[in-house]
Amino acid sequence: MNLIKILTIFLLMALAGPALSQEDVEGSGDHPLIERIAGAYIAWQRVDEYAEYRFPAGIHVRNRGYEESITAEGEHLRILYRFTEPTSTLRIYRSYQQSLERAGFEILFQGRGQNDELDNNKGINFVGRYDTLPSGPHLRLPNRRSESDASYLLARSQDGSILASVAIMVPNLTNLPIIVLDVVTSTTMNDAMEHHPLPANALSHSLTTQGHVALQQLHFAFDSTEILPESAATLNEIAILLQQQPDLRLLVVGHTDSQGSFDYNLHLSSGRAEAVKTYLETRHGIQASRLQAAGAGMMAPVASNRDDAGRQLNRRVELVELP
Repeated sequence: MNLIKILTIFLLMALAGPALSQEDVEGSGDHPLIERIAGAYIAWQRVDEYAEYRFPAGIHVRNRGYEESITAEGEHLRILYRFTEPTSTLRIYRSYQQSLERAGFEILFQGRGQNDELDNNKGINFVGRYDTLPSGPHLRLPNRRSESDASYLLARSQDGSILASVAIMVPNLTNLPIIVLDVVTSTTMNDAMEHHPLPANALSHSLTTQGHVALQQLHFAFDSTEILPESAATLNEIAILLQQQPDLRLLVVGHTDSQGSFDYNLHLSSGRAEAVKTYLETRHGIQASRLQAAGAGMMAPVASNRDDAGRQLNRRVELVELP
């Protein structure tokens, strides 16, 4: 048996080896806001206390790289998930779309290789950056002979402090998909977000694709319906959206965490939604018939109310497109 055949057999054994066990590697764990896909286990994990990480935020163009990217600084968590059984990459992709939205994340960029939404090569060029994965899992990334359906999502938390990307691919010489999750948590990002509210075109995209959007940088006084001055930029973008689309009607929905009684939170959320409606009517001249306010109180959380991070995600105002 020649050396090439020996090396090939060794590689195939290495690829198959980790998939025989469903046990997570010692000391690993999921990110608290990002759900694990059923059937996956953690094959490798790394946490850097403070690092700079560059997230692709646009398609990959040959000989030019990514059309757009976002660089973040802070704690960097990287998790490599594997599967013991063949699993549809489309199911994984859709599951992450839904779980990120439930956690209050905004999808900044997403695409599937088979739809030419990442590059013009089934997403293989796009995920080529993941050659920085460790040699431990013995992975060979997809190449031109692969059947991989590479997919990717980039999302940002409602308060702007967390950026997360999910890369889904099937390594060469195997039919078992892997997931590479990168999460950067940074207070610096949150400070920067105060000056960059979600623009009108992004609001429109979320309404068109998801039917709703959680507003960024909309702040109220503590236990009050008073809108704070730093919310003006966000409300201005909503007004621009309504002016650009004169037939658009919106339901403004207030949400709270679970602190306090049910009735109190229902009243507070309704009052905050009404305050947004009134602001758009009086400050921007939006017709009252195009806006409807409602409060959901604590009834539709996107995260656990057991900690401050979850409660912060649950305190929000959403826009819902009306027929």
